Amino acid sequence: MAHQGGEGHGVGVRVTFSETRRGASRAGERKPPREGETMNSAAAAHARGARKTAVATARPLSLCPASASCTTLVGGGARRRGGQHVVLHPPRASSSYSASSSSSPKKAGKKKKTAAKKDAVAVTPRDFEQRQKSVKGCDVLVEALVREGVDVVFAYPGGASMEIHQALTRQEGKITNVLCRHEQGEVFAAEGYAKVTGKVGVCIATSGPGATNLVTGIADAMLDSVPMVAITGQVPRRMIGTDAFQETPTIEITRPITKHNYLVMDVKDIPRVVSEAFYLARSGRPGPVLIDIPKDVQQQMLNASEIDVSLDPSRFLEYYNERLPEPPRKGLLLDVARAIANAKKPMLYVGGGCVDASEELAEFVELTGIPVAQTLMGLGSFSEMHPLSLQMLGMHGTIYANYAIDNCDLLLAFGVRFDDRVTGKVKDFAPNASIVHIDIDAAEIGKNKAVDYSVCADMRESLKGLNKLFREKQVEMNAGAVQKWTDEVLEQKKLKAMSFPEYEDAIAPQHAIKVLEEVTEGNAVISTGVGQHQMWAAQWYRFAEPRRWLTSGGLGSMGYGLPAALGAAAAFKAAGEKVTVVDIDGDGSFLMNVQELAAIKAEELDVKVMVINNQHLGMVVQWEDRFYKANRAHTYLGLKDKEWHKSEEEVDIYPDFVKMSESYGIPARRVIHKAELRAAIEEMVNHEGPFLLDVMVPHIEHVLPMIPGGGGFKDTIADGDGSMFHEERPMKGL
Repeated sequence: MAHQGGEGHGVGVRVTFSETRRGASRAGERKPPREGETMNSAAAAHARGARKTAVATARPLSLCPASASCTTLVGGGARRRGGQHVVLHPPRASSSYSASSSSSPKKAGKKKKTAAKKDAVAVTPRDFEQRQKSVKGCDVLVEALVREGVDVVFAYPGGASMEIHQALTRQEGKITNVLCRHEQGEVFAAEGYAKVTGKVGVCIATSGPGATNLVTGIADAMLDSVPMVAITGQVPRRMIGTDAFQETPTIEITRPITKHNYLVMDVKDIPRVVSEAFYLARSGRPGPVLIDIPKDVQQQMLNASEIDVSLDPSRFLEYYNERLPEPPRKGLLLDVARAIANAKKPMLYVGGGCVDASEELAEFVELTGIPVAQTLMGLGSFSEMHPLSLQMLGMHGTIYANYAIDNCDLLLAFGVRFDDRVTGKVKDFAPNASIVHIDIDAAEIGKNKAVDYSVCADMRESLKGLNKLFREKQVEMNAGAVQKWTDEVLEQKKLKAMSFPEYEDAIAPQHAIKVLEEVTEGNAVISTGVGQHQMWAAQWYRFAEPRRWLTSGGLGSMGYGLPAALGAAAAFKAAGEKVTVVDIDGDGSFLMNVQELAAIKAEELDVKVMVINNQHLGMVVQWEDRFYKANRAHTYLGLKDKEWHKSEEEVDIYPDFVKMSESYGIPARRVIHKAELRAAIEEMVNHEGPFLLDVMVPHIEHVLPMIPGGGGFKDTIADGDGSMFHEERPMKGL
């Protein structure tokens, strides 16, 4: 499903249902505690104090299909706590996995307590084989993942999730667990997996700190529209709300940064919840969904005959499906096509929503002859080798792309959200243009920039409809005017071509990335951290196809590059494909998840790492130079009084990434001189297995062009570097 690109999510929907299902207690009645719970525990206690709780039942699920964040708690009754009405799911009368809490507690009595104790007893593999008719909740969960086609998960064990890991060992032939060395590493790896495959990435963590370590990655997936299911262990049901060891209110913490989340209170709900979670994650505008499962639910036994293996998640998500965008109406597309035909200076502005519509986009460009600029998240959706490609637009986009946006009379915004790093000063963005906005997320249309034509629909289907109109000549382009405009833009492309300084001996970071593109022939999968190296990679490594570019766009998460590359390599290994995966990283960003070198080595993943090492937080340094009179405020990452850029002594390079990499068993090399660069990159790319190349570069280099935040095209900075703003002895060879 093509989806809206870039970062950002829609407005959350707060929904509370007081009505209950047939066979459950009436609204407002106090329901007795369920198995293993007290009245002041259960999931409702997560809403204690002043916390605001938005809880929705799953029939119908009142959830914005594009991005709204809601919560489903399944397996209990209605409770009140702290003046807030919290609804735990009533029993499903028509379901084969109805909540067991529907039975009367008077009839259960001691039997329920006995059952709870039995559920908590660990089951050995022999016991498991002997009790084939009964399945533990953790096995139900893993089997549900298998049914969803999951072949790789990224999971780190802990007390509240170890049952899941035990179940994973019983499915090793079907699912591979990649053991990352930190939960943030695993969630970024799941993103990398999802971005290169288009499938739902899966990560699993324990309760408390394990769950909170996932938060950055979950937010990253939300902002960049990445399909993901995050599964977290939770303390046993009876301990929820007691501030138990490693208890955190995971649902409340993640509600604003997930498309939807669940707290599972009964083992019978696991198959349905998993099915729904995957459906929600990949439908509409993709995004992350979280499933929180208490440990005793993982240990609950379920009769195999009660597991519904023919689940259709859409039957439980009627309201959600009703709010999914319909196929684009021909009348709307015809209006758009006529606007395009009447334009003299049309311009395409495409983003991440076009990643899965690249073929249709290419056909559209061939039919219309309109130039194309891409967002950071849209890179690869249209070949940057094509003559009509103007590459990236925005803050660090090409001058000619921004020129075209500034001078066009019709802007076709496809699968984008008018992000501030693209628009700058909104009123000065495309000031002379009528705007067509096509996007799958209705919340994005008109949110940041008023538009003249809008279509809320899937990008691929919309392009198919437009292509048909032009192919069948129901609408014809103003070919002469468009050709004149294209010639004007391409002339700007020649006059304002991208360039960088060539040093005598030192290595320009842009040059290093350009050589990497040449050595890999532009066929590598590239991941990045966040900072200057990220922008240089976007500018100088050109992509001819989608799903070859992995970066953190909306959240800008440092530490993203290495685990994302790990996730991509794991996906290719599982598929039996040999693809070169290179993490272009900065020294600051690389350090934030450097521990994943251990996972890369242990899992035998073919990941190359090229560190663009300037010993500083380069992007912050650039802003210090430009806007803070070059005052250094904690942006130097080396040792005090031992700055390599001043001494030029290799011993002063800190930390030593070569020794660090070798300590993990991964071969590494450092390159300082320009003459040695190509051979070093060839060695890295041609090496069988992981390899790290430490490329030392000047810290005075700036990412250019640059439109300052809140500025417009007329404010473009096109030249200069750090040496303009402070006096430092230049390195030899500069």
